[in-house]
Amino acid sequence: MTPPPPEREPSPSRQRRERERAAARTEILQAARDLARAEGWEAVSMRRLADRIGYSANYAYRYFKGRDDILLALVKDGFVRLAANMRSSGTSVRAAAAAYLDFALDEPDLYQVMYGLGGVHVPAAETVTEGAEVGAVIADALGIADPYDDRIARIWATAHGLAALHAVRKLPDDRDRLHRLLAASVDDLLRTPQQPQGGAR
Repeated sequence: MTPPPPEREPSPSRQRRERERAAARTEILQAARDLARAEGWEAVSMRRLADRIGYSANYAYRYFKGRDDILLALVKDGFVRLAANMRSSGTSVRAAAAAYLDFALDEPDLYQVMYGLGGVHVPAAETVTEGAEVGAVIADALGIADPYDDRIARIWATAHGLAALHAVRKLPDDRDRLHRLLAASVDDLLRTPQQPQGGAR
């Protein structure tokens, strides 16, 4: 069987256009986050973004279909970065959970849109693959192969619950205390005997 011909390297002009496109998308996404931090996600619109970066109202439409497309790109990138941070934190469940909480505390505007907090809505079905990677990191730390194991959901829900309660100011702005609460909760979950999980999935 004849091997397929090697792929041709993109021309210099195409490479330049791709770099310019990537830079423009990054600029628009950063402008969206800056605007959300200043005024909330409800203030983010294509016109407001164009005003913020100093271009015509149609500029952002060259790179995104609309506001929802921008939010979706932010959510997907957020989950990729969250999972990467968790993986780089170490091999323990405690470390992965702590990295999760740190991400939520360090990037509250991004975390808010990732989880639909504060009235922001992004279709969850569009981000299943990226979101599932967070569960996969927890599963690896637990040393389990079943992605539906209840322990994954319990640890994920605990970290998210603390982050969400902090985001709506139901918990004090004390990072050390939040980490102590999370570590104690994770330890309790790991000490609890795992119950048999019956029923087909």
